[in-house]
Amino acid sequence: MLRGENHITFDDNFGIKAAGNIEFSGLGSLAINVAGETKDGISAVGSVSVCGTTLSINAPGGIGITSDGSVIVDNAKLTSHALYAGVDAVNLTIKSGSVVDISATENNCNAAYISSRGGTTGGNLSISNSNVVAKSLFPGLFAGGNLTVDGGSVQSTSTADAALWASGDLTVKGGAKVMLAGVYPAGCAGDFTVYAAEVDAKNTNVENIPALSDNPAIYGDFDLTHAVAVDSEGTTIDLIEHDGVEQAKGFLRLYKNIHFITSEKSVTYSFPFTKVVKKGGDIAPGKQEFELEIFNVGVGQIDDYADVTVTASVATNGVGEYKGVLTIKGPKSQVRDITCEGFCVREKNTGVANWTYSDTVYQIFCHEYTIATDAQSATQSSYEIFPVKLVETDNGAFYEKTQDTPVASMTFENIYTEKAAPAEGDKPDTGKKPAATTKPAGKKKTTAGKIPSTGDSSAPAMECAALLAIAGVLAVGLSIKRLHCKR
Repeated sequence: MLRGENHITFDDNFGIKAAGNIEFSGLGSLAINVAGETKDGISAVGSVSVCGTTLSINAPGGIGITSDGSVIVDNAKLTSHALYAGVDAVNLTIKSGSVVDISATENNCNAAYISSRGGTTGGNLSISNSNVVAKSLFPGLFAGGNLTVDGGSVQSTSTADAALWASGDLTVKGGAKVMLAGVYPAGCAGDFTVYAAEVDAKNTNVENIPALSDNPAIYGDFDLTHAVAVDSEGTTIDLIEHDGVEQAKGFLRLYKNIHFITSEKSVTYSFPFTKVVKKGGDIAPGKQEFELEIFNVGVGQIDDYADVTVTASVATNGVGEYKGVLTIKGPKSQVRDITCEGFCVREKNTGVANWTYSDTVYQIFCHEYTIATDAQSATQSSYEIFPVKLVETDNGAFYEKTQDTPVASMTFENIYTEKAAPAEGDKPDTGKKPAATTKPAGKKKTTAGKIPSTGDSSAPAMECAALLAIAGVLAVGLSIKRLHCKR
């Protein structure tokens, strides 16, 4: 465990020598400076681990780190400058954002020499998500087995030989940026495979010698997106523009300087759906946009896929059926992860007033298959759509098919339910006063001596006169009666 700044300095001795394993960790640092012929900074029979710390080695007469086991640099900063090798081990792993600067100055030597020995299995050099600079007369990075660069950046230089070499396979992926400079072609004796990567290789020889020993095989889910070469006369050539992508893939090894980029292929999956709009109120529906969403994807959650675009909308205008397409577009591996175990589709309920939203759910299963021809093979895809419903089980709620036969398209129904407003002047029935004809009938006085209509226009006047006369006689009679009763 390193704390603070630590130093080991010897004029003619090893810095650290161990019969077993050596481990360095802690927030501190250690600087080792050793002089003397064949004196190494660190020598271990076992493995050497540098984890989460800073280690600096200067061994101008020997090797920076030599190990009969593996050297692991994990989230650490390592500087190792030496005569014969910065690191000499059976296996070398550099990972987790480490920063490594290694070099060797002796002829026929490598900054990193990784090879099996004494009957042990090894020779593998792995760099992941780290930044590495290696410089020596012979290949800056040499692997007796396989060499893998996964993410991060690597700058490997040779002043007398190939910039980088693997006796086994060479693999570059994870968007790694690899910069190579040497007087002979860099590469491997095994398979040179590139996934997502950027490679900038230069041959510094005065002769017209290519920068790469062979064309890399670009893995199936990836494609060449940039390829610019410089020939022996200094002419810059855009290989894709000049020759097309497929031919350019075969020309990468022909030039002194070649800068190429590979990226994951983008794929688009499309699925049809139908939007049915119905009128459920007094007013016909107008323009409206509806969207679908996917969920319960194969791996993880749909929100995990920032590079994938899902589009599924349709604009409607009135009652009818409208066709739409659900598309999933993005890097091939990510789209495959989304669709690999099936995924569900439903309508987004955006809460627009007067609309009912569909609660129908579908599940889509995608299948990939390969069509082989004499010249090449191509991957095709198919799909099946099933209506599903949510079912409660002892292990939780799951969507299950409601039928065994797939449907050709998804259908979602929406109803517009707006009611017409009452017309001006109309009053609701509640609270109305009863009409005159609805009052209970009272007792009517009998009208004696009613004069029948004669059709003569003077009849009404005669009736009035007769009534007045009768009224006068009655009034006199009542008055006389009152007088007789007065006491």
